[in-house]
Amino acid sequence: MSIQSEITQAIQSFYSPEEYPCLKDQIEVFAREQPFVGKSVLYAAPLTRNTQVALLPVVAGEADITLSWPDIVEPDKAVVALMKRLGIHFYQQVPSNQSFDLIFDCCGKYADYSASLGHIELTRSGLEKYLSQSNTVCLDVDSTVIKSIETTLGTGESLVRAMKHAGFTELAGKRILLFGYGKVGQGICRALLAEQANVDIVELQPGLSPEQSCFIDGSDQALVTEAVQKADFVITATGIKSVIENHYPVSEFINSSAKLINMGGEDEYGEAFPADTVLNGKHTFNFILDDPTLMKFIDPIFALYNECGKLLTQQSYSLGVHLPPDQTVMSVAGRFCQAHGIDMSEWV
Repeated sequence: MSIQSEITQAIQSFYSPEEYPCLKDQIEVFAREQPFVGKSVLYAAPLTRNTQVALLPVVAGEADITLSWPDIVEPDKAVVALMKRLGIHFYQQVPSNQSFDLIFDCCGKYADYSASLGHIELTRSGLEKYLSQSNTVCLDVDSTVIKSIETTLGTGESLVRAMKHAGFTELAGKRILLFGYGKVGQGICRALLAEQANVDIVELQPGLSPEQSCFIDGSDQALVTEAVQKADFVITATGIKSVIENHYPVSEFINSSAKLINMGGEDEYGEAFPADTVLNGKHTFNFILDDPTLMKFIDPIFALYNECGKLLTQQSYSLGVHLPPDQTVMSVAGRFCQAHGIDMSEWV
Protein backbone atom coordinates (compact mmCIF):
# COMPACT_ATOMS: atom_id res chain seq x y z
CA MET A 1 0.00 0.00 0.00
CA SER A 2 1.33 3.47 -0.92
CA ILE A 3 2.10 6.18 1.63
CA GLN A 4 -0.86 8.17 0.35
CA SER A 5 -3.17 5.18 0.77
CA GLU A 6 -1.86 4.46 4.28
CA ILE A 7 -2.43 8.04 5.45
CA THR A 8 -5.87 8.12 3.80
CA GLN A 9 -6.82 4.94 5.61
CA ALA A 10 -5.57 6.38 8.93
CA ILE A 11 -7.73 9.52 8.69
CA GLN A 12 -10.93 8.12 7.21
CA SER A 13 -12.36 7.10 10.58
CA PHE A 14 -11.92 10.69 11.84
CA TYR A 15 -12.80 12.89 8.86
CA SER A 16 -15.06 12.72 5.86
CA PRO A 17 -13.97 14.37 2.59
CA GLU A 18 -16.81 16.88 3.06
CA GLU A 19 -14.81 18.34 5.96
CA TYR A 20 -11.81 19.17 3.76
CA PRO A 21 -13.10 20.19 0.32
CA CYS A 22 -10.12 22.43 -0.45
CA LEU A 23 -7.54 19.76 0.36
CA LYS A 24 -9.62 17.07 -1.36
CA ASP A 25 -9.57 19.04 -4.63
CA GLN A 26 -5.88 19.75 -4.14
CA ILE A 27 -5.00 16.06 -3.73
CA GLU A 28 -6.48 15.37 -7.16
CA VAL A 29 -4.72 18.32 -8.82
CA PHE A 30 -1.33 17.65 -7.24
CA ALA A 31 -1.54 13.95 -8.08
CA ARG A 32 -2.07 14.90 -11.72
CA GLU A 33 0.50 17.71 -11.91
CA GLN A 34 3.14 16.32 -9.48
CA PRO A 35 4.59 19.77 -8.66
CA PHE A 36 7.06 18.44 -6.08
CA VAL A 37 8.59 15.56 -8.00
CA GLY A 38 12.32 15.47 -7.31
CA LYS A 39 12.00 18.15 -4.63
CA SER A 40 13.15 17.78 -1.03
CA VAL A 41 10.53 19.24 1.30
CA LEU A 42 10.63 19.99 5.02
CA TYR A 43 7.06 20.11 6.36
CA ALA A 44 7.25 21.64 9.83
CA ALA A 45 3.62 22.35 10.71
CA PRO A 46 2.27 21.00 14.02
CA LEU A 47 2.23 17.21 13.71
CA THR A 48 -1.38 16.51 14.68
CA ARG A 49 -4.09 14.24 13.44
CA ASN A 50 -5.48 16.77 11.00
CA THR A 51 -2.01 17.63 9.69
CA GLN A 52 -2.07 14.22 8.06
CA VAL A 53 -4.82 15.49 5.77
CA ALA A 54 -2.71 18.55 4.92
CA LEU A 55 0.19 16.26 4.00
CA LEU A 56 -1.83 14.26 1.47
CA PRO A 57 -1.56 16.76 -1.43
CA VAL A 58 2.20 17.10 -0.86
CA VAL A 59 2.57 13.32 -0.85
CA ALA A 60 0.38 13.10 -3.96
CA GLY A 61 2.62 15.73 -5.55
CA GLU A 62 5.59 13.34 -5.22
CA ALA A 63 7.59 15.33 -2.67
CA ASP A 64 10.54 13.79 -0.82
CA ILE A 65 9.22 14.70 2.63
CA THR A 66 10.95 15.28 5.96
CA LEU A 67 8.76 16.17 8.94
CA SER A 68 9.32 18.35 11.98
CA TRP A 69 7.11 20.49 14.22
CA PRO A 70 7.24 23.75 16.22
CA ASP A 71 8.63 23.48 19.74
CA ILE A 72 5.51 24.97 21.34
CA VAL A 73 3.36 21.97 20.29
CA GLU A 74 3.99 18.34 21.18
CA PRO A 75 3.51 15.96 18.22
CA ASP A 76 0.67 13.44 18.23
CA LYS A 77 2.23 10.11 19.24
CA ALA A 78 -0.04 8.07 16.98
CA VAL A 79 0.88 10.24 14.00
CA VAL A 80 4.59 9.96 14.80
CA ALA A 81 4.23 6.16 15.00
CA LEU A 82 2.49 6.07 11.62
CA MET A 83 5.11 8.24 9.94
CA LYS A 84 7.88 6.11 11.42
CA ARG A 85 6.22 2.96 10.09
CA LEU A 86 5.88 4.56 6.67
CA GLY A 87 9.59 5.35 6.62
CA ILE A 88 9.15 9.13 6.53
CA HIS A 89 12.07 10.97 8.12
CA PHE A 90 11.16 13.21 11.04
CA TYR A 91 13.06 15.28 13.60
CA GLN A 92 12.22 17.35 16.62
CA GLN A 93 15.09 19.54 15.40
CA VAL A 94 16.44 19.01 11.90
CA PRO A 95 20.28 18.95 11.84
CA SER A 96 21.55 22.42 10.94
CA ASN A 97 23.64 21.14 8.03
CA GLN A 98 20.59 19.86 6.15
CA SER A 99 19.12 21.88 3.32
CA PHE A 100 15.94 21.52 1.30
CA ASP A 101 14.27 22.79 -1.83
CA LEU A 102 11.18 23.92 0.09
CA ILE A 103 10.53 24.56 3.77
CA PHE A 104 6.94 24.74 5.01
CA ASP A 105 7.62 26.53 8.29
CA CYS A 106 5.63 27.32 11.43
CA CYS A 107 6.67 29.78 14.17
CA GLY A 108 9.79 30.55 12.14
CA LYS A 109 11.59 27.53 13.54
CA TYR A 110 13.52 26.98 10.32
CA ALA A 111 13.89 30.57 9.13
CA ASP A 112 17.69 30.21 9.25
CA TYR A 113 17.78 26.96 7.26
CA SER A 114 18.59 26.85 3.57
CA ALA A 115 15.76 26.28 1.07
CA SER A 116 16.77 26.68 -2.58
CA LEU A 117 13.24 27.58 -3.75
CA GLY A 118 12.02 29.30 -0.60
CA HIS A 119 10.04 29.10 2.63
CA ILE A 120 6.34 29.30 3.46
CA GLU A 121 5.39 30.63 6.90
CA LEU A 122 2.12 29.78 8.62
CA THR A 123 2.06 32.05 11.69
CA ARG A 124 2.33 35.69 12.71
CA SER A 125 5.08 35.02 15.27
CA GLY A 126 7.12 33.17 12.66
CA LEU A 127 6.59 35.89 10.09
CA GLU A 128 8.35 38.38 12.36
CA LYS A 129 11.51 36.27 12.07
CA TYR A 130 11.37 36.31 8.30
CA LEU A 131 10.72 40.05 8.21
CA SER A 132 13.85 40.63 10.29
CA GLN A 133 16.14 39.01 7.72
CA SER A 134 16.76 39.78 4.07
CA ASN A 135 18.45 36.65 2.74
CA THR A 136 15.40 34.39 2.36
CA VAL A 137 12.42 34.06 0.05
CA CYS A 138 9.25 33.57 2.11
CA LEU A 139 5.59 33.41 1.16
CA ASP A 140 3.35 34.77 3.92
CA VAL A 141 0.19 32.75 4.57
CA ASP A 142 -0.66 34.48 7.85
CA SER A 143 -1.55 37.89 6.41
CA THR A 144 -4.21 36.59 4.02
CA VAL A 145 -7.99 36.65 4.33
CA ILE A 146 -7.93 32.86 4.64
CA LYS A 147 -5.98 33.07 7.89
CA SER A 148 -8.59 35.54 9.14
CA ILE A 149 -11.31 33.00 8.37
CA GLU A 150 -9.45 30.25 10.21
CA THR A 151 -8.63 32.29 13.30
CA THR A 152 -11.97 34.08 13.59
CA LEU A 153 -14.13 31.01 13.08
CA GLY A 154 -11.80 28.20 14.10
CA THR A 155 -9.43 29.30 16.85
CA GLY A 156 -12.11 30.82 19.07
CA GLU A 157 -14.25 27.71 18.76
CA SER A 158 -11.30 25.49 19.62
CA LEU A 159 -10.39 27.52 22.71
CA VAL A 160 -13.92 27.17 24.09
CA ARG A 161 -13.91 23.46 23.23
CA ALA A 162 -10.53 23.03 24.98
CA MET A 163 -11.69 24.90 28.09
CA LYS A 164 -14.74 22.67 28.37
CA HIS A 165 -12.60 19.59 27.72
CA ALA A 166 -10.36 20.69 30.63
CA GLY A 167 -13.38 20.89 32.94
CA PHE A 168 -14.29 24.57 32.67
CA THR A 169 -17.77 23.79 31.39
CA GLU A 170 -19.60 26.91 32.58
CA LEU A 171 -18.16 30.08 31.08
CA ALA A 172 -21.19 32.37 31.40
CA GLY A 173 -20.35 35.27 33.69
CA LYS A 174 -16.65 34.33 33.96
CA ARG A 175 -14.22 37.23 33.85
CA ILE A 176 -11.74 36.81 31.00
CA LEU A 177 -8.69 39.01 30.56
CA LEU A 178 -7.54 38.66 26.94
CA PHE A 179 -4.15 39.97 25.80
CA GLY A 180 -4.18 40.77 22.09
CA TYR A 181 -6.92 41.74 19.66
CA GLY A 182 -5.49 40.75 16.31
CA LYS A 183 -7.01 37.98 14.18
CA VAL A 184 -6.66 35.34 16.89
CA GLY A 185 -7.79 37.65 19.68
CA GLN A 186 -10.87 38.74 17.76
CA GLY A 187 -11.86 35.13 17.15
CA ILE A 188 -11.37 34.26 20.81
CA CYS A 189 -13.35 37.29 21.95
CA ARG A 190 -16.20 36.42 19.58
CA ALA A 191 -16.38 32.85 20.84
CA LEU A 192 -16.23 33.78 24.54
CA LEU A 193 -18.90 36.42 24.16
CA ALA A 194 -21.11 33.78 22.55
CA GLU A 195 -20.66 31.83 25.80
CA GLN A 196 -21.79 34.95 27.72
CA ALA A 197 -18.41 35.44 29.36
CA ASN A 198 -17.24 38.92 30.36
CA VAL A 199 -14.21 39.81 28.25
CA ASP A 200 -11.71 42.61 28.90
CA ILE A 201 -9.00 43.14 26.29
CA VAL A 202 -5.46 44.32 26.93
CA GLU A 203 -3.74 45.85 23.92
CA LEU A 204 -0.38 47.56 23.82
CA GLN A 205 -1.74 49.26 20.68
CA PRO A 206 -5.45 49.74 21.41
CA GLY A 207 -7.97 49.72 18.57
CA LEU A 208 -11.71 49.34 18.32
CA SER A 209 -13.42 46.96 20.72
CA PRO A 210 -16.76 45.16 20.63
CA GLU A 211 -19.49 46.95 22.56
CA GLN A 212 -19.72 44.06 25.03
CA SER A 213 -16.03 44.25 25.89
CA CYS A 214 -13.67 46.73 27.46
CA PHE A 215 -10.21 47.74 26.30
CA ILE A 216 -7.47 48.22 28.88
CA ASP A 217 -4.42 50.23 27.93
CA GLY A 218 -1.59 47.71 27.97
CA SER A 219 0.93 50.38 28.86
CA ASP A 220 -0.86 51.07 32.16
CA GLN A 221 0.85 48.45 34.33
CA ALA A 222 -1.19 49.20 37.45
CA LEU A 223 -4.49 48.91 35.59
CA VAL A 224 -3.45 45.65 33.95
CA THR A 225 -2.29 44.01 37.18
CA GLU A 226 -5.52 45.08 38.90
CA ALA A 227 -7.47 43.38 36.10
CA VAL A 228 -5.36 40.22 36.50
CA GLN A 229 -6.35 39.98 40.16
CA LYS A 230 -10.05 40.17 39.25
CA ALA A 231 -9.91 37.67 36.37
CA ASP A 232 -11.01 34.04 36.34
CA PHE A 233 -8.90 33.40 33.23
CA VAL A 234 -5.99 35.22 31.63
CA ILE A 235 -5.51 34.35 27.95
CA THR A 236 -2.62 35.53 25.76
CA ALA A 237 -3.04 35.84 22.00
CA THR A 238 -0.58 38.55 21.00
CA GLY A 239 1.81 36.57 18.81
CA ILE A 240 4.69 38.06 20.84
CA LYS A 241 7.13 35.83 22.70
CA SER A 242 7.52 36.59 26.43
CA VAL A 243 5.18 39.58 26.19
CA ILE A 244 3.93 39.16 29.77
CA GLU A 245 7.25 38.95 31.58
CA ASN A 246 8.64 41.78 29.43
CA HIS A 247 5.88 44.21 30.41
CA TYR A 248 4.41 43.19 33.78
CA PRO A 249 5.39 41.86 37.23
CA VAL A 250 5.44 38.07 36.92
CA SER A 251 4.36 37.55 40.53
CA GLU A 252 1.07 39.36 39.93
CA PHE A 253 0.11 36.63 37.48
CA ILE A 254 1.55 33.61 39.30
CA ASN A 255 0.02 34.61 42.65
CA SER A 256 -3.40 35.44 41.24
CA SER A 257 -6.28 32.97 41.31
CA ALA A 258 -6.72 33.25 37.54
CA LYS A 259 -6.10 30.28 35.28
CA LEU A 260 -3.37 31.24 32.81
CA ILE A 261 -3.74 30.16 29.17
CA ASN A 262 -1.43 30.69 26.19
CA MET A 263 -3.07 30.71 22.76
CA GLY A 264 -0.01 31.95 20.89
CA GLY A 265 2.44 30.01 18.78
CA GLU A 266 5.24 31.10 21.12
CA ASP A 267 5.53 31.06 24.91
CA GLU A 268 3.88 34.44 25.49
CA TYR A 269 4.35 34.32 29.26
CA GLY A 270 8.13 33.93 29.25
CA GLU A 271 10.88 31.90 30.90
CA ALA A 272 10.20 33.44 34.32
CA PHE A 273 6.92 31.51 34.44
CA PRO A 274 7.39 27.88 35.52
CA ALA A 275 5.65 25.51 33.12
CA ASP A 276 3.15 24.37 35.76
CA THR A 277 1.83 27.91 36.32
CA VAL A 278 0.25 28.01 32.85
CA LEU A 279 -2.25 25.43 31.63
CA ASN A 280 -0.84 22.84 29.21
CA GLY A 281 2.69 23.66 30.37
CA LYS A 282 2.69 26.98 28.48
CA HIS A 283 2.09 25.18 25.17
CA THR A 284 -0.72 26.43 22.96
CA PHE A 285 -3.76 25.51 25.02
CA ASN A 286 -6.09 24.14 22.35
CA PHE A 287 -3.48 21.50 21.51
CA ILE A 288 -4.78 19.48 24.45
CA LEU A 289 -7.43 18.42 21.91
CA ASP A 290 -6.96 15.69 19.33
CA ASP A 291 -8.21 18.23 16.77
CA PRO A 292 -6.89 21.62 17.97
CA THR A 293 -8.85 23.31 15.18
CA LEU A 294 -11.79 21.59 13.50
CA MET A 295 -10.87 20.12 10.15
CA LYS A 296 -13.33 22.28 8.24
CA PHE A 297 -11.71 25.48 9.54
CA ILE A 298 -8.11 24.38 9.06
CA ASP A 299 -8.75 22.97 5.57
CA PRO A 300 -8.44 26.26 3.62
CA ILE A 301 -5.33 27.55 5.39
CA PHE A 302 -3.45 24.29 4.81
CA ALA A 303 -4.61 24.26 1.20
CA LEU A 304 -3.14 27.75 0.75
CA TYR A 305 0.03 26.67 2.59
CA ASN A 306 0.46 23.86 0.07
CA GLU A 307 -0.43 26.09 -2.90
CA CYS A 308 2.35 28.45 -1.85
CA GLY A 309 4.80 25.56 -2.06
CA LYS A 310 3.59 24.87 -5.59
CA LEU A 311 4.01 28.55 -6.50
CA LEU A 312 7.64 28.46 -5.41
CA THR A 313 8.28 25.56 -7.80
CA GLN A 314 6.76 27.54 -10.68
CA GLN A 315 8.34 30.97 -10.39
CA SER A 316 11.21 32.83 -8.77
CA TYR A 317 10.72 35.53 -6.16
CA SER A 318 13.09 38.24 -4.99
CA LEU A 319 14.53 37.93 -1.50
CA GLY A 320 12.12 38.96 1.23
CA VAL A 321 8.55 38.25 2.34
CA HIS A 322 5.77 38.11 -0.26
CA LEU A 323 2.03 37.60 -0.16
CA PRO A 324 0.63 34.86 -2.40
CA PRO A 325 -1.25 36.19 -5.46
CA ASP A 326 -4.83 37.33 -4.87
CA GLN A 327 -6.04 34.87 -7.49
CA THR A 328 -4.61 31.95 -5.52
CA VAL A 329 -5.99 33.21 -2.20
CA MET A 330 -9.46 33.93 -3.54
CA SER A 331 -9.67 30.57 -5.31
CA VAL A 332 -9.14 28.74 -2.01
CA ALA A 333 -11.40 31.12 -0.07
CA GLY A 334 -14.14 30.73 -2.66
CA ARG A 335 -14.02 26.94 -2.51
CA PHE A 336 -14.26 26.99 1.30
CA CYS A 337 -17.17 29.43 1.37
CA GLN A 338 -19.01 27.53 -1.35
CA ALA A 339 -18.63 24.21 0.47
CA HIS A 340 -19.89 25.55 3.80
CA GLY A 341 -22.53 28.03 2.67
CA ILE A 342 -20.61 31.06 3.92
CA ASP A 343 -21.13 34.51 2.40
CA MET A 344 -17.70 35.34 1.01
CA SER A 345 -18.49 39.07 1.02
CA GLU A 346 -18.22 39.01 4.82
CA TRP A 347 -14.49 38.32 4.50
CA VAL A 348 -13.41 40.16 1.38
